[in-house]
Amino acid sequence: MDVENGAGKTGKSWLWLLAGLVVINAFWGASGVAIKEAYLQLGTMEILALRFAIATPLLIGATLLWKGRKAFNVELKDIPYFAALATIGVTLSFFLQVLSLDYTTATNFTLIFNLSTFFIIFLSAWLMGEKLTNNKLIGAFVAFAGLALIVTNGNFSLSPNILGDGIALMGTLAWAIYTVLGKRANEKYSALTVLNYVFIFGTLELIPLYFLSPHTPVTAFTGLTWLSMGFLAICCSLIAFLVYNYGLEKLPASTIAVFIYIMPLSGVLLAAIVLGEAMTAYTLAGAALIIFGMFFAEKKHGKAGASS
Repeated sequence: MDVENGAGKTGKSWLWLLAGLVVINAFWGASGVAIKEAYLQLGTMEILALRFAIATPLLIGATLLWKGRKAFNVELKDIPYFAALATIGVTLSFFLQVLSLDYTTATNFTLIFNLSTFFIIFLSAWLMGEKLTNNKLIGAFVAFAGLALIVTNGNFSLSPNILGDGIALMGTLAWAIYTVLGKRANEKYSALTVLNYVFIFGTLELIPLYFLSPHTPVTAFTGLTWLSMGFLAICCSLIAFLVYNYGLEKLPASTIAVFIYIMPLSGVLLAAIVLGEAMTAYTLAGAALIIFGMFFAEKKHGKAGASS
């Protein structure tokens, strides 16, 4: 591979990696659309549990092929920490994300989730003593103004999507907490090692919940349901996180961070094309403010953060 630590070397491998980062952020942007389609037949816990039940064994296999068994070498004392990360990052955050899409639009969900950047900034300052720059504060103010436009749609009476938007915001906050707490584990282990253990413990937590909730026999799944779940498990979870982790090995975090702007764009466009969701002037203005706020906050110190 001729991409080494962001050294700027060119070549086909470098171009393939950049193309891969574009694609996986488009995948993450499209996840809300896929969840909406899965909701036509499945419930919240079914979507969540099946996504990880499919993705986790595949991730373990891919990690063994790529890095070998050494990727799973961790100290026994750190296992409870991985389990706690899984509870916050998978069982809680992903549950709230999926649940929110039963009550709000894929467009709103995608844009709200991108506010995780700012929750991470503020939590990192509070819990880890990271510096809050003027750029970050101004960017956050602009982005949350964009959120206000999206949630209210210019009407300050209660929106029909207000419940789902609120749940999405809680899921976004939970993801930010997971990301900040995960920094401690990432100081000791590779991001891929942490990811595997989080997926493993998350799946173990979700499987009992799946069987305790009403669920549709997999033999009754429609083609659209299989397509949606396959996309969520393989494209959004397996491929996306593998490419993301490979990118972190080869490129600076500031370079990886640039690609996050693809996520809200793909999410909004695909929600309009696939689901027929309306893009009002307030939605577009709110999206523009959120994207600008993200850019302004990160233009000096890029930090990449994986999405849904």
